[in-house]
Amino acid sequence: MSGFLLTLVILLGILIGAGLVIFYHSRKLLREQKNYERSLKMVPLLIHLPPTSDDIEKGSRDVRDVTDETISKAQIVYNIIASTYKKSFKDKFYGQRHFSFEIVGVKGFVYLYAAVPISMLDVVRQAIVSAYPSVRLEEVSEHNIFSPVGKMSGTMGGELTLKENYAYPIATYQDLKRDALQSVLNALSTLDKEDGAGIQIMMRPADSSWRKNAAAVASKKRKGNDSKKSGAAILQFSRDVLTAAVKPPEEKGGKPEEKKELSGMEQAVLDAIDDKTRYPGFEVLIRVVASSNISQRSQSILNNIVASFALFDAPGKNGFKFTPAKDIESFTTAYIMRFFPQENKQNILNAVELATLFHFPDQASIPTTQLERQASKQVDGPRNISEDGMMLGYNIFRGSKKRINLDPEDRRRHIYAVGQTGTGKSTFLENLALQDMLNGNGFAFIDPHGDVVENLMAMVPRERTEDVIYFNPSDMEYPLGLNMFEFDHPDQIDFLIQETIGMLYKLYDPQRQGIIGPRYEHLFRSAAQTVMADPAGGSFIDIPKLFNDDAYVKSKLKHVTDPTVLDFWLKEMPASQRSNEFGEVKSWFVSKFGAFLSNQMMRNIIGQTKSSFNLRDIMDNKKILLVNLSKGRTGELNSKLLGMIFVMKFQAAAMSRASIPEDERVDFSLYVDEFQNFSTDSFATILSEARKYRLSLIVANQFTTQLTEEIRDAVIGNIGTIVSFRVGTNDAEFLAKYFAPVFDIHDLQRIPNFNSVTRMLIGGVPSQPFSMATLPPLGKPNPQLAVALKQLSAAKFGRPRARVESEIFTRLRTVEPARPPADTNPFAKAPGSPFSPPAASKTSGGSFLDEWLAKRQSAGGPVTPTPFASPSSNFAGPARNSLPSSVQPNPIPNPLTPLQPSVNTGSTIGYMDAKSNNISSNEVEQEEALKIAEKLKQELGQHAPATANSGVSLPAAEPKEPENSDTISIDQDGNFTKPSESLEVLPEPTDNPAT
Repeated sequence: MSGFLLTLVILLGILIGAGLVIFYHSRKLLREQKNYERSLKMVPLLIHLPPTSDDIEKGSRDVRDVTDETISKAQIVYNIIASTYKKSFKDKFYGQRHFSFEIVGVKGFVYLYAAVPISMLDVVRQAIVSAYPSVRLEEVSEHNIFSPVGKMSGTMGGELTLKENYAYPIATYQDLKRDALQSVLNALSTLDKEDGAGIQIMMRPADSSWRKNAAAVASKKRKGNDSKKSGAAILQFSRDVLTAAVKPPEEKGGKPEEKKELSGMEQAVLDAIDDKTRYPGFEVLIRVVASSNISQRSQSILNNIVASFALFDAPGKNGFKFTPAKDIESFTTAYIMRFFPQENKQNILNAVELATLFHFPDQASIPTTQLERQASKQVDGPRNISEDGMMLGYNIFRGSKKRINLDPEDRRRHIYAVGQTGTGKSTFLENLALQDMLNGNGFAFIDPHGDVVENLMAMVPRERTEDVIYFNPSDMEYPLGLNMFEFDHPDQIDFLIQETIGMLYKLYDPQRQGIIGPRYEHLFRSAAQTVMADPAGGSFIDIPKLFNDDAYVKSKLKHVTDPTVLDFWLKEMPASQRSNEFGEVKSWFVSKFGAFLSNQMMRNIIGQTKSSFNLRDIMDNKKILLVNLSKGRTGELNSKLLGMIFVMKFQAAAMSRASIPEDERVDFSLYVDEFQNFSTDSFATILSEARKYRLSLIVANQFTTQLTEEIRDAVIGNIGTIVSFRVGTNDAEFLAKYFAPVFDIHDLQRIPNFNSVTRMLIGGVPSQPFSMATLPPLGKPNPQLAVALKQLSAAKFGRPRARVESEIFTRLRTVEPARPPADTNPFAKAPGSPFSPPAASKTSGGSFLDEWLAKRQSAGGPVTPTPFASPSSNFAGPARNSLPSSVQPNPIPNPLTPLQPSVNTGSTIGYMDAKSNNISSNEVEQEEALKIAEKLKQELGQHAPATANSGVSLPAAEPKEPENSDTISIDQDGNFTKPSESLEVLPEPTDNPAT
């Protein structure tokens, strides 16, 4: 019977043993499968560290205190993660879900990652954001640190484990009073672009049994059994069992056990063990991997990283030891898949130790530029954003993304965008304008660069092609008129004149140094009122003619009713003309018009008395006006003047809406890029009053210092929505007070491209500043559509150049004055227009030659004199058609015939003739005539034409058709050319040899 029982016990033991083996083996397989499954469900998060502005203010505080405060934030993260521990049978069987914090060095930069189970993603986000509100977490693809050259041969790695029992703590920031992570990051920051390295710190919450085991270790140490290793504890336990079996137990009444006296070092260790058990514990697995093109470099990187962990060693307590991987391929797979075996329980660290090992360093503690960090912090946007209206961009905060819309009512308080070049301002304006275009809204876009309006022209929807007006000054064949003196009601006259004076100040005297001044204003105001009084209309370039043509003044005074203006012309001007300084004053005044009079492009635009389009009509009917003022094509001065004219005219058109009820006024938007070029002192008035007339301004520029103090204050004070892209130091100091306390100077200087700091109106109330990402370029431009729309706009609103020039020259032609009496200076200049030639005189009785012949005949001399001989080569000019066509100089007019000056010069040289004195001798007459011709040559700056006997004979040039220009010249056949069809052909030279 006893044999049977023994056999049964043996069989039962075998069955139990086999069952246990099967159970543990099956559990291991199931856990491995579950581990593989969990690794596939982990989400990698790139940790964008807080910007430098979020660093703790040190002031006069101790650096060690600041370090403690910085690192202690990470304990909040680990305390929240510890709360994810579950006590269910499933979690005990498969183990707790694990997390991974990783420090990666690749391509010369250092990044921080967190790999989180997808089911725990929200928990970990909340844990990190609770400790670091400005940290941004971004879901990314898996990183790759492995060299494509070295592959496995160039990869080294291993694990870091505790040297002693996990009950003994490592050195923490509380002990070190410094940031030991700096040494680890420094080891990674020295990597080259072909190197890669990673430190993987995996963790999962540990059950409460680790505290009991730690307490048991402390208890034994107090009793003198200092067994740091768990293996030594097992060996000691076996020894005690054997001793108890051989040696009988002592009587209880024996000598009591003496309590061991502990040294100060030992007591400190016991206190450290007790402190460790006060915080949540985590099972930890640390892997280190290095990869490079060659194994020697990988080994060097690995050694540097392992050596940096020596700072975590606590004498008499615990530290890390490194165990190289035996199978590098299996190890690399475990690193990539983030495997964490459930049997690995010998390394347990608490929240304080983990915070020391991995936390988010600030710039002050670890000032390395290789560590990836946010340039500017993200701030949550307002919650009560309108669902309708114009979309400005997105607010991205803590992984959530929401639209930022601007309500139409708030939009009427205008938008101001400021930022350095290349930060995204123009794209921001383009996207807003494109939304207006697609939504059927009316707007105008003044672009000093030309790129934005070119893109908008290429994205016009089919239903809006008839609404587009394209203003391009560089299209000189079909110029569009823009008359700054055109008005709808006489009440606008004073406003337009004052705004034009402001433009002249902006162009010629921005610092108000007296270049313009009150005297200039007085002359300009009187002249402008005179021109604008004519019902037929007048233009900016008509003003100089008032000071050069008395007949023109009389024709305009017929329409003037203002007694002040009449007194100016009838009393003040005649008195001023008698002054010796009048000539200089007139030249000083007229010189400000020369840049526009002599420029064909500008003259044909602002010289038209009727504008090609009505801005009030554009506003009321929701049209689209695209103004291309590219400085490269138009010129900076011309671009500024045209832009200021548009701003002035839009203000006048908006204010003219006062005649209709407010609810009937249609919303219209005016976009002005680089608006500092087009703003006058009255721009502050536009910002404050345009809202009433439903004119919304969207303006942008690069620097606030480009604005005058008055306009800058008006912008900040009256504009409801301010969008600040990255700005410089001076602008950051100025704008910081408007975005405080949320953003400071450093934030405004480090905003990434296509991102901004925004403060906007919501329901008429300013919101708190927030971060906003602007939209990428919307739409796809169609260049062929742009070309077709340009041609359509030119056909509808442009006029042929020849017709425009004909009207301008006809209007500005100076009437020929009466011939001066015989006793006047023969070389005096009669008043004449700088734009058109005087009426051609007949050869009989009108020229110097005719009167000289008449006097000669009355003195009894021959009627036909001997031709003048050329005294020297420098007197006689080169023979006509004497040079090849490629180097043929401009034809030289005859100094003894009426001369038409170039319209480009703006000169006032008029019809000139001379009368000889009483001459009785042929030789004297010939010598006197030569003197007169020489003096004319010197005065006119021209050479006399070659005579028949000049003796110059060069090959004749090929006939060349004269170019269409504004300069009156003589062609190769000796005929006068004309700038347009409106000018008469001057009479051909006579056959008289003297001529």
